[in-house]
Amino acid sequence: MSDLAIIGAGICGLRCAEVLQPAGITVELFDKGRGVGGRLATRRHEQWRFDHGAPSLHGETAQWCERFHHYPAWDCDNTARHYLPELGVNQLAKELAEPLNVQRGCQIQSIERRATGWSLVDQHGSEHGPYANLVITAPCPQTQALIKTLDTPIIKALADVHMTPAWVMMLVTALPIITTQELRPTHDVIRRISAEHSKPERALGPADYHYVVEAAVAWSQKHEEDNPTDVQATLMASLQDITTDMGQLLHCAVHRWRYAHTGRALGRPYLFDSDLGLAVAGDWCLGIGAEGAYLSGEALAKMLLESSHH
Repeated sequence: MSDLAIIGAGICGLRCAEVLQPAGITVELFDKGRGVGGRLATRRHEQWRFDHGAPSLHGETAQWCERFHHYPAWDCDNTARHYLPELGVNQLAKELAEPLNVQRGCQIQSIERRATGWSLVDQHGSEHGPYANLVITAPCPQTQALIKTLDTPIIKALADVHMTPAWVMMLVTALPIITTQELRPTHDVIRRISAEHSKPERALGPADYHYVVEAAVAWSQKHEEDNPTDVQATLMASLQDITTDMGQLLHCAVHRWRYAHTGRALGRPYLFDSDLGLAVAGDWCLGIGAEGAYLSGEALAKMLLESSHH
């Protein structure tokens, strides 16, 4: 029997595994995506790179800053606490995943606690396990769906957690939209514009302008199920309120993150049901983005290590 399965290879699951594996604990991670990192995502289009999930590795805690200060700083808001791998934020996730056992493209659809341990079934009907312990680091609604048939106090504890979607648009323009690295306009539709070309090692030349535009939280909630073409049209029209002339549009695409932000966080780094050997963790636990996800996975791993020594 393997020691531990982790569902979700975002930064929370990766950090958890990274702490546990050197201690001799056998860890297997599962992620439905083709890659790793969750919303630590970088999309490529031709020669351009867009960090269309988390715009940077932004954090305040000592363990976060000490861990990532070797990456270049991106001074988008006059602090030096935004770190950015040259190849995009997803580079961090790939580096964390490198020594780990990650099953990509594997969506766990059901879980069962048997006498022998945890059994997991994926989208193809294949069974994985048994595992002594199970950690779920998926977005809270997906975690709730997986555990809903179990007899665990975790279910009630998650009832108040609330996550919200975000629409983002990636575009390349002939002229600059903004003159700063980042703009957070006072606008009903647009929450943030990040100038991707201002990031370290990212500019392709003096006339390279590529951006990620993130829609406002309330607007994204209201238009969560809208057609992507309509969303793109609204976001482009809204940009006219902010910029006078962006010149020729060279590329444009939109993406919806169904679970982008935490509206109401759990308020603690993880939950653990020792009777079942079941833990849940994620960015929604502390509600402070990628840093919160990292700290959540780390705190859970340290607790699991301590409990394994008793």
